[in-house]
Order: sequence, then structure tokens, then C-alpha cells
Amino acid sequence: MIKKRLSLSLLALIGSVFLFVIASFAWFAVADIVDVGDNIMHIQDIDVSAELYMSSNGVDYIVASNIDFQNNVPGETVYYKVIVTNNSTVDLNVQVSLYGFTDGVADLLGDDTNYVAGRSLMDTILLSTSNSLNSDTITNQILTSLLNTSFNIVTHEYVALPVSGSGEFYFVFSIPSTIGNDYQNLKLDIDNLFVQSVG
Repeated sequence: MIKKRLSLSLLALIGSVFLFVIASFAWFAVADIVDVGDNIMHIQDIDVSAELYMSSNGVDYIVASNIDFQNNVPGETVYYKVIVTNNSTVDLNVQVSLYGFTDGVADLLGDDTNYVAGRSLMDTILLSTSNSLNSDTITNQILTSLLNTSFNIVTHEYVALPVSGSGEFYFVFSIPSTIGNDYQNLKLDIDNLFVQSVG
């Protein structure tokens, strides 16, 4: 009797694992988005590799896993870049976009008056972008002014990436030195950075 129960339990466990694996593959097939490591990078519908880096001076970059702003001070600038490599057998036109902007309070035990009043770092942070493959740029635009109807920001559009070639996509986030105390104790997280092919 105990052997029979043990056998049935083992069979149920194997069946559960099998169903979980099948369900996971089905989700990835439907989503068609692949996470790159444990960071915010997402590659959509194309065979490329990508890695996110950050810098405090625009020269010395280190690998990064997220884009967030908290405890930054007025006048501060933060630099990010994404290196994208085309692993496919055809040339690609690549689009890079930021998606998933989440406001919050930087210190949960601190004063949340500014957050409750509806203030957001999205209304003050300036974005500039460029890339190593063409001359297209965005120069010192407030994040909210760049949001489109899908609530994302296309930062690099129709950038030609040749077979086996790499491109560097730059993001410069600046907090104006004129920002006042009415933006204290706020934070902004950017949840996703998408790399995808465009026509």
C-alpha cells in the first residue's frame, strides 16, 4: 500500500514538472520576448544580444542591471548605454524604447508630501540620446514630452545594424540644477528597455 502511494506521488510530481515546463515554453512562444540575464533588457522578435552599462561621467562604464533615479541631486547627470550585436544572417533596422515608468517615494519613512501632491521626476528629468551608427539624436527633452500613446518612449528609431555588427545606443539623463525642494524624496524606476526590429 505504501509503495503504491509512493509510486502515485512520484508519478504526480513528474507530471506536474512536465506540465510546468510545457506551460513555460507556451508562455515564451506567445510572448515572443526573451529576458536578457536578470536585468531590464528585453529583445523582441530578433536574434541580437544586448547589454546595459552605466556611468557617472560618460567615459567609464560598468555593467548595470536597471535604470533608476533615487537620491540623485539637482544638477546630476547619469549616463547609460546599450551595446547591441546583430547575431542574425540579415541586416536589421533596430528600434530601442523605454517602457514602464514607475513613480514612488525614495524613502518610505520620509516625507511623502511631494508624491501625494502628484509630482513626478518624469516632469523634470531631461533625456538626450545618440548612437554610434547614425546621427539621430534627442537633445534635452523632458521625459513626459517624449511619451507616446502607448506610454513608452522610442529613444532610437530605424538604426541600421549590419550582420555581425554592433552598435552603441546612448542615454543621458539629467536632473536640472534648477529643480526645487518640491521634488524631494521622489524616485523613478524604468522597468523595461526593449530592442526590436522595425520595417
